[in-house]
Amino acid sequence: MKARIRRYLMPAILAAMIPATAVLAQAPPPQQPEPQQKRERPDRPRLSPDARKRLQEGRQEGRIAEIKQALKLNDAQLKLWAPVEQQLRARFAAREQARQDFEQRMEQRRQGATAPPLPEMLDRASQRMTERAQRMQAFAGAFKPFYEGLSEEQKAVAGIVLRDMRGGMHGHGRRWAMGNHMRRGPSGPGAPGAEQPAR
Repeated sequence: MKARIRRYLMPAILAAMIPATAVLAQAPPPQQPEPQQKRERPDRPRLSPDARKRLQEGRQEGRIAEIKQALKLNDAQLKLWAPVEQQLRARFAAREQARQDFEQRMEQRRQGATAPPLPEMLDRASQRMTERAQRMQAFAGAFKPFYEGLSEEQKAVAGIVLRDMRGGMHGHGRRWAMGNHMRRGPSGPGAPGAEQPAR
């Protein structure tokens, strides 16, 4: 009896499975989600040259005022501070001029101007390093007598508030060298003598 039931049951099960298999075979594959389109970022507002100049001058004046306030200089020390402040302002002006020159060259590149040959780029880099060394030498000459007139506490404060100037004495530094070593291409941004933003 059981054999007879199995004889009729198996064909019925197979017959019931065939339509389901056909439906699954004809079903279209699930659609892959379309990649999200990149959102167009609106152009950021750009500062006018006049606004940028005011911003830069405000930062410089604030920086100088911060140094003087933190050191609490007396009258005798203020006389020695005057040449230091003059060198600071000269350094600020040189950095701003270098930044403007750099942006002008980059704009010329964007307009289709060809990059200068490598020897010329090396000459420019050498000239920038020479000028930077001269500025630092002049700053050191003005800073030494001023520093000698400070108290021990003022010297400790000077080591903090003048940290940016102290960092500039070492040039670009290790991180700059490592970052440019990772740039690709013999004539890319990391190549010897390639244009670099003003510091």
